[in-house]
Amino acid sequence: MKTLLLLMLMVTRGSYSNITEGPGDGKAIFENECSKCHGKDGARGRFGAKNLQKSRLTDAEYLKIISNGKSIMPAWKRRLSGEQINQVINYVKELKK
Repeated sequence: MKTLLLLMLMVTRGSYSNITEGPGDGKAIFENECSKCHGKDGARGRFGAKNLQKSRLTDAEYLKIISNGKSIMPAWKRRLSGEQINQVINYVKELKK
């Protein structure tokens, strides 16, 4: 399973050639799409959404969950570009306390 995850990460990272280091549009995307369940500060937890302020996920885990969805959370890989997903990941990491 780890090998598959690493392979998936390597393949998808290659297609995300315009990754930015800062949050970029990640904040706007998060506030428009994710805050409905996670709250603007990442701590809401509506419909079972995790408190992102306390998250200990790695970038690879964020990438997998945001791309493919989890439970009732939708998959975003067809709605957001790789760069946008990475911007959301960078923004979510800024919410940690």
